[in-house]
Amino acid sequence: MSVFTALAHEGKWLFRNQRSVVLIAAMVLGVDVALGLIHVVVMVGWDAPNVLRVDMDGSYGEAYQYVKYLWVVVLLAMFAVARRSWSVVAWIPLFLYFFVDDAFMVHEIVGFVYAMQPWAFGIGPIGPQSFGELAVSGVALLVFATPIVIAYVKADARTRLIHRTLVLLVATLLVFAVLVDIVHSFFLDIRLLDRSLGFIEDFGEMVVLSLVVVYLVRINVDAKRLPAAIADPIRRSRRTQPAFGAS
Repeated sequence: MSVFTALAHEGKWLFRNQRSVVLIAAMVLGVDVALGLIHVVVMVGWDAPNVLRVDMDGSYGEAYQYVKYLWVVVLLAMFAVARRSWSVVAWIPLFLYFFVDDAFMVHEIVGFVYAMQPWAFGIGPIGPQSFGELAVSGVALLVFATPIVIAYVKADARTRLIHRTLVLLVATLLVFAVLVDIVHSFFLDIRLLDRSLGFIEDFGEMVVLSLVVVYLVRINVDAKRLPAAIADPIRRSRRTQPAFGAS
């Protein structure tokens, strides 16, 4: 069975016969939608105060992101303890870095310092500051992804699917955090595009991180049973084992 088929199975399994997970998803994502609607309404009417804009530092939206990062770390730790599956703990440093970077603007500050150097350079349309920010993010991702790769290689087939699902979610998060951010940097002088891309970037990050929280809640619901996964066809044994969440 292909990776994409397994991930599709995981998506269907996420809410199957799980009213509690559906309710949690509705609450977590509902706050995102409410904050997004407030942002749109107040931005249409007037220049909203920063605290009501999801794309501004110090806003309610940013504070909610910090809370979700805390939830992610706690849920990963709880699953590891309940299942005695320490493989997933490898994700905690990466999410902690995301929190620190978001809260203290690590890659923005380093990118700015780099751009101020007389020898700083960019690549093509990417200016020195954007290039510096990308370099910092790339190095950080390499450092924090290394233990995840090691954990994945050593994990059983079912835990590997948890890793794959988290990779898909984090990759989507990075699309908004990195790629949309780069596109946004090209249109800072065009007010409408600046505001629109800023909203897409930060609201997209909010929704994806909420999906990470919901997924981790789901695997914790069945933490005492086998993790949700389709056995790796390469390693699958002849003995059929029950899937995570199966009755």
